[in-house]
Amino acid sequence: MAIYHLHVKNISRGEGRSILAAAAYRAGETLPNELEERMSVFGGRRDVVANEIRVPQGAPSWMADRAQLWNAVEAAEKRKDARLAKELEFSLPRELPRSAWLGVAHAMADAYAAKGFIADLAIHDDGAQHNPHVHLLLTTRVITVEGFGPKIRSADGRAFVIEARSLWARVANAALGKAGIAVAIDERSYAKRQLERKPGEHRGPDREERQARRARLQQRRPQMIPREPEEDLPVPDPDGNPIHPRELGEAESRMLDDMHAVDPGPGGSETDGIDAARAAVDRESAREMSDDEAAAYRLAPENLLDWLGSPASPHDVADVEVLERWENHLDWLDIDRPQPAAPTDEGISHEPERGGR
Repeated sequence: MAIYHLHVKNISRGEGRSILAAAAYRAGETLPNELEERMSVFGGRRDVVANEIRVPQGAPSWMADRAQLWNAVEAAEKRKDARLAKELEFSLPRELPRSAWLGVAHAMADAYAAKGFIADLAIHDDGAQHNPHVHLLLTTRVITVEGFGPKIRSADGRAFVIEARSLWARVANAALGKAGIAVAIDERSYAKRQLERKPGEHRGPDREERQARRARLQQRRPQMIPREPEEDLPVPDPDGNPIHPRELGEAESRMLDDMHAVDPGPGGSETDGIDAARAAVDRESAREMSDDEAAAYRLAPENLLDWLGSPASPHDVADVEVLERWENHLDWLDIDRPQPAAPTDEGISHEPERGGR
C-alpha cells in the first residue's frame, strides 16, 4: 500500500495572504502584484518540475496568463476577509515513475476545469524524489466572458473535500496500474477500513535531517542541472565582440602584433619608418653647437629650450658680452677648477688675546 496524502485549504485575504504571492511561489515565477504595487519574486526555484494553467472551455484567453489571472482574482474580491482561492495539495506516490507525474496532474486539473474552475498546477520535487507533490490552485468564482461571476458554492463544505480525496485515489491508482505497479492508495482511514494500525503522526520539520538532505542535493545538482562550462563561454574582444575561447589565443596574438607594430605613415613600409626614426636621432646627436649655445643650454630653464629646435639666428654683440660677464662670475661652480691656496699666518697681525699683557 502506497502512502496517501491530500489536503484541501483556503487561501484567504483575512489571514493576510496574497494570491499573487501564493501563485508565484508555487510556480517558481516572479509576478507583478498590481493591488500592492510590488513584485512577488520567486523566480529561479529549482524544485519546480512543471507548472501550467488549465482553463474551462469558453474561458477568455487572458485567463491562461498567470499574472493576469490572479491579479483579476484580487481585483474581483472586495471583502477584507475574502477567500481568494482553494488549494489541493497531494503527494505523488514514490512508486509512480517520474514520466507519469504530469499526466496525473493534468487529470486532476482537467477534472476541476470541467466543473468551471480554473486550475493552476505546479509539480514540486527536491531532485531526490523524497517528497514529490502537486499544488493545485482553484479559482472560486464562475467564469464569464467578461471575467468572474458569483461564487461557486459547491466548493464550500465537507462534500468538496471528500470528493477531492476520492478523485485523487482513483486517478493515482489508474496511473499506477497503467505503469504496471502492483500497489494502490486508499483515501479511507484505518478505522473505516477496519485495520488495527496506529495512524501515522506528522513529525514536522527535522532540522538535522533537512540539512543532511540539502547537502546531498548540493552534491547531486551538477548532474541534475547541466550547465555550460565557464571555459566554453565567449569572452569579449577590445571592441566588445564575442570571442570563443578556442579562438582566444589567436586573437591575443593578433592584438599584441597590432600593439607592437610601428605606423610607417602614408605610403611607407615598416622598415622605412624605423630607418627614418634612427636617422632623426643620429642628426640630433651629431648637431654642432657653439660655446655660447652650450652655455645658454646649461643656464636656461627647461621650458625655454624650444629655440634649440629652430634654426640658429645671428647673435647680438651686447648679448654675448652679458653672457661672458655672467660666465666669469660663475667660475666657482666648477669644482674641477684649481682653487687658490689658503693664506698662512705670516705677515698677519692677530688680535691680542684678552687678559694678555
